[in-house]
Amino acid sequence: MPYFNQDIFDLCNSMAPGPDDPQPAFGGMTYNQALKADQDFTVNNVDAAISAQHLDAIVSATDNPAWATDLLFGDHFIFGTSSIAAAGGYPIVQVPAGEVFGVPLGISFFGTAFSEPTLIKLASGYEASTHSRAHNLPTFAATVPFDHIKGPLQQDTESDQAIQSAATAVSSNAVQASAATAASSNAIQAPAAPSSNAAASPDRGTPAKVKKALHQL
Repeated sequence: MPYFNQDIFDLCNSMAPGPDDPQPAFGGMTYNQALKADQDFTVNNVDAAISAQHLDAIVSATDNPAWATDLLFGDHFIFGTSSIAAAGGYPIVQVPAGEVFGVPLGISFFGTAFSEPTLIKLASGYEASTHSRAHNLPTFAATVPFDHIKGPLQQDTESDQAIQSAATAVSSNAVQASAATAASSNAIQAPAAPSSNAAASPDRGTPAKVKKALHQL
């Protein structure tokens, strides 16, 4: 994993084992000190916001839409809201919210300690109102579309048919061309005569939609 944050595992492996051992990689802070800082962050932010604004919960996109992991961008994660609740061990409920560019997106409901009943009611009400889960069933697609615009179940049927027709035409022309070449090499004295079965150029007699599909290929 040299391209995808292997350094994180190397850093963890280099740490001192004890919960009260200073960690040079984190400015000398110990594990227990870091844990206390996380809990203070949650109390001073989540609890403070809910109390000051008289909120039942905080609602946010779960994180950025699913991303492609490659050697150019690596693990292209941008943001996530679960860490806000996780820092203090607060409850969070996440449900489907729809899709963006053909990939799923979730919505999160999180709140103060022991607010699970409220969060479940809010998440259930959201799903009952939007039906996002029913409208965005998993497709188990092998990959996202190359254009990143439409999901695999939303591709233009006409374009798919044109691409299939083009592929069939190219395959058929290749077979005819091979047959014509073989016949020509086996002829001894017979003069070459134009054949009605000669391979035609894909540019002649090809529908415009098929030409476009070939261009896309």
